[in-house]
Amino acid sequence: MKRKTGRKTKAVRFGDILKLAKKVSKRHKPRVAVAGAHAPIVLDVLCDAAHQGFAEPVLFGDEARIRDIASRQRLDLAGCDIINVKDPTGAARRAAETAHAGDADVLMKGNVTTATIMKAALDEEIGIKTEGLMSHVAVFEVKGYDRVMFMSDGGIVIEPDLAQKVEIVKNAIQVAHALGVARPRVAVLSSIEIVNTKMKSAVDAAIIAKMADRGQITGAIVDGPFGLDNAISPEAAAQKGVKSPVAGRADVLIVGHADVGNVLYKSLSYFAGEKCSMAGVIVGAKVPMVVVSRADTYEARLNSIAVACVLSRGHVVS
Repeated sequence: MKRKTGRKTKAVRFGDILKLAKKVSKRHKPRVAVAGAHAPIVLDVLCDAAHQGFAEPVLFGDEARIRDIASRQRLDLAGCDIINVKDPTGAARRAAETAHAGDADVLMKGNVTTATIMKAALDEEIGIKTEGLMSHVAVFEVKGYDRVMFMSDGGIVIEPDLAQKVEIVKNAIQVAHALGVARPRVAVLSSIEIVNTKMKSAVDAAIIAKMADRGQITGAIVDGPFGLDNAISPEAAAQKGVKSPVAGRADVLIVGHADVGNVLYKSLSYFAGEKCSMAGVIVGAKVPMVVVSRADTYEARLNSIAVACVLSRGHVVS
């Protein structure tokens, strides 16, 4: 049985996000700078994004291998720029430098390590870091729920302090807005739904909720602390007597530690399997960044590119 959100506006699904990516890219297709494009799944998904009309790939990697893969997989490289860089570190630096210079709208990890692309992205001279906090926002849609949901931070800010958690919340709200959720319900998670002064996650959640009440965080309904169950399940919230406009209907889940976010993301990927569609993007930098795991599915990669392309166009829900 599908869970109801109780809202009057149409809930956002991944199909809507893909349509939005095509819509906002009509005038100018976002250029996606890919570090290490010489891998079959990387090249396949990028050619698909280009074919669907919401991305213009800029492929940094071994050109001979790129063309060989494309030939063997019968991929059309029309609309793709190829920059021959055989060294992985060099490919990451050239891709980051292109985004830094404003010649690419999205930076993406291809067949290079996460450490290699992050080092290039964070480089003070050629990277994409700004004064804002960079954070990872996961987007997921689980069968049985009528909408996409968001989770942050799953791996960029390892153990955020209170100030960083506030920025993580703000980044997640901006992503939700861009993807069509006009007033997201944000649940700041802990292992309990009451304020226990001995638990930092619960205290921080309560402070963040009060900051939102006072207008220091805008554009969303923010509350906490919540356990995961009473944040997403109306039944669990009712059974525990948790009364809040967010309880049981959260759009955004804010975790207090990267370990929690990583486990939640991978639990959805592996336990839910085909019942869960996923995407992930790093925000808070000069351009959105797609850093996929080698284990991520084709669908998750394509969804992530679509999300990043929407964000790169500066789209804001009306």
